[in-house]
Amino acid sequence: MTSRESSAEIERQAAIWAARLDARALTSAEQAELDHWLAGDSRRLGAWAMARAALARIEMAREEYDPLNALPVQAPAIVTRRRMLWGAGAALAASAVGAVGIGLLGRGLHYMTGKGEMLRIALSDGSIVNLNTASGIDVRFTAEQRTIVLRGGEALFDVAKDPERPFVVVAGDARVRAVGTAFTVRHEDSRPVDVIVSEGVVEVSQAAAATPVRVSQGMRAVVDPSARAPIETATIAPDAIEQELYWRDGKIAFRDTTLASAAAQFARYNDERIVIADPALAEETITGLFVANDPRGFAEAVAESLGVVTRMEGNRIILSPT
Repeated sequence: MTSRESSAEIERQAAIWAARLDARALTSAEQAELDHWLAGDSRRLGAWAMARAALARIEMAREEYDPLNALPVQAPAIVTRRRMLWGAGAALAASAVGAVGIGLLGRGLHYMTGKGEMLRIALSDGSIVNLNTASGIDVRFTAEQRTIVLRGGEALFDVAKDPERPFVVVAGDARVRAVGTAFTVRHEDSRPVDVIVSEGVVEVSQAAAATPVRVSQGMRAVVDPSARAPIETATIAPDAIEQELYWRDGKIAFRDTTLASAAAQFARYNDERIVIADPALAEETITGLFVANDPRGFAEAVAESLGVVTRMEGNRIILSPT
């Protein structure tokens, strides 16, 4: 039996192709080679999309960033016959990601998003907050401290440095303290508070814990008062952090993710639910970059890649072997 190419090998080859295309236009022979490679495994097209999106984000970082005028960066077009399935809905993603300045909403003490909405907020101190779907925050700034209360959902904080005024995020029983850093906090009723640090260092504390825990770049902390260790930390790879943050642009990234887990992710952003009718199909894995508010496009891509069928029943998108 021929061994199946690993996801790491696919992602490495996708990165090589993306870098080559970023440097110059492909020749006709190279384009044909790329198309042939992409057609050889359903996972390759998703890895290719993520590699192109990663390059787009690097380009964005090189440019001067104006938080009030910033627009979501879309990955360059995917040049294959299946572009419509994997790249469709970019305009939908752009429309779902908004940007506001605190001065535009009076004192701006409360912000919230509905299901499928993402919001980028410029705070008065120069910090930037990105709110994910169905999320809400309260902003409480004083001369001594900057406090954000995450009422629910998920938010990414890019904190402006101000040593005289610590920046504190309160999420349930968890408190995250930073001076100048970037981190995400996810707070949902059904799960522990999850903190991921993408830049700098934060201090994570919990009401029952004696001392705060320092969490540095490339680490995550899980705060669960019911656990034996209320605060548990672990390292997280840079590409995994990047995968976690694609929601900023209205997208969801999967890497060898089961269809059951992918369907649950789409349910966070949409009232239309993906239902997988066969248990074996639910355990099949998918790799790719998808528009968060386009579950039908995702289902169509899965149907083509795995040779299954999709149909609508009310607000349910049914995936089944036949």
